[in-house]
Amino acid sequence: MKRKSIKIAILALLASCMSGCIEEYFPEGSTVTADQVSTMSSGATGLVNAIAGKFGQIQGVYSEEYDLGYPGLGMIRDLYCEDFSIYSADYEYFWYYATNTFLGRSYVTCYFPWKFYYQLVGMTHQVLRLEFTENNRGNFGIAHFFRAWAYFDMARYYEYKRTGVASLDDYAREHEIYGLTVPIINENSTEVEARNTPRAPFYEMYRFILDDLEKAEEYLNGYSRPAKNFPELSTVYALMARFYLELATRFDRYPDDLATLNNSGVALGFTTAQQGYELAAGYARKAISMSGATPLSENEWYGGSSYTDGFNSVTSASWMLGVIMQKENLGNEWSNFVGHMSPEQHFGVGGIGYDSGTGLYSNDYKAQRIIGASLYDAIDDNDWRKRTWVNPADAGNASARSEYKTAVTPEHFVQIPAYASFKFRPKNGEMADYSIGAATDYPLMRVEEMYFIEAEALAGSIGLDEGKRALENFINSYRYNNNSYRCTATDIESFRTQLMKQKRIEFWGEGIVFWDYKRLEMQVVKGYEGTNFPDAYRLNSIKGYCAPWFTGYIPLDEQTENPAIVLNPDSSDAIELWTGK
Repeated sequence: MKRKSIKIAILALLASCMSGCIEEYFPEGSTVTADQVSTMSSGATGLVNAIAGKFGQIQGVYSEEYDLGYPGLGMIRDLYCEDFSIYSADYEYFWYYATNTFLGRSYVTCYFPWKFYYQLVGMTHQVLRLEFTENNRGNFGIAHFFRAWAYFDMARYYEYKRTGVASLDDYAREHEIYGLTVPIINENSTEVEARNTPRAPFYEMYRFILDDLEKAEEYLNGYSRPAKNFPELSTVYALMARFYLELATRFDRYPDDLATLNNSGVALGFTTAQQGYELAAGYARKAISMSGATPLSENEWYGGSSYTDGFNSVTSASWMLGVIMQKENLGNEWSNFVGHMSPEQHFGVGGIGYDSGTGLYSNDYKAQRIIGASLYDAIDDNDWRKRTWVNPADAGNASARSEYKTAVTPEHFVQIPAYASFKFRPKNGEMADYSIGAATDYPLMRVEEMYFIEAEALAGSIGLDEGKRALENFINSYRYNNNSYRCTATDIESFRTQLMKQKRIEFWGEGIVFWDYKRLEMQVVKGYEGTNFPDAYRLNSIKGYCAPWFTGYIPLDEQTENPAIVLNPDSSDAIELWTGK
């Protein structure tokens, strides 16, 4: 389906959008129905299996091409930032997220994340409503962990941040939206209560999340998980590291918010931003030590000598938590993560077509995911990660294939465009059969992130030199091949810029750095001389502010069912496209 056809389908749906989101409980999808429960295994173990499976499950929210479960949400978050482009947008199933037009009101784009997260919350409640027993201790810990995960994501995604666009910021001020997250629905909420639940202020939400994390810590102490799609104590500490870095950064940048917290009576275990950074660094180090995970080596990054593994298996030594994808959850050859992300496969729009009869390759869809030119150009030649992407000088050159760690033939390689990535590979190297090749795992937490959190938090707590030392140690130990990396920052802001450059390279395509962009209010720049973003994607946010499209729009129908909700401003078309002038 070409982009124009998708656009027509979306616009047709807008005319008949949802008449209301509540079916039996607010928000829509926030509980699991009796029929759904009956299809699960009995008891808490079956319920937590369903929770873990939810992350890789297609929901059927209007378009299965982008509704890929949590991997689809990760792709959307990367599209919002400045490093995740596409070779040609003709077969771009995510174009309405990558542009600036269909972000709010009743546009269907706002339903996917809202429904996913509140369904996930509702599934955790099915566990937490059971009788607590010692045999269920681990299952309760899993439920608390994933509820904390869901609310932490939602709190960050839906809280409005200043954009520098007067009409939006004025609306947020006039409607008293600043500081509001999402409604807190817990396992004891009644439908009557839920239908009149306002958005929680940030400090109440933070306390609720921390309560869940502390319970997860208690209940998962001594728990041995069956596979890495379930949390354990080290992943609780990793989520705490993310949590405290988020809070410390906020209170460092906005002391008034810290005063609001301290005056609210809500206790989060610290009273200064520096103490928050100390907690973030401490939990990151705990997560590293307890997990036993090790950063990917160059060989592991590229999938070993066969080039078939790397970023498609939860068994990787660096992965702390991941989605285990079952082939039963795959929609079709297009509606899967690998079909969008890997140029090595033949079944999805992001791959290269192959005619087994003629033996010819062709780039039919031209929908390969590519790294932004500005970031690629900034990668040092001594950084072995640079060979993850096709150098423009090598694109179309069959003899250059040997420079890249890929199993594709030279004839296949010449069809792959510049800047395309070999990071995400089909399972077992299966390029033709999507039911095998697309059933890959998806990373939710890698230990490398903890090293970045630790370095940033050390700079914020102990001092700049300590942060620089930690960053240099990580990059030189694990990413540069000649110990040549030096962090030249002279202040905390330039340090964060240099750290974020490395983090953007490291987590390209994993949906991680969006949270950092919003946390640090980093400018998004997709329009510049030499850009490789399609015309309609060349959006530059205002420096010093949060990009308008970073704040999620709560579906309009939710306000109809719950009048206590106040909606964020609609940021559609808030920023004009860069045209080179």
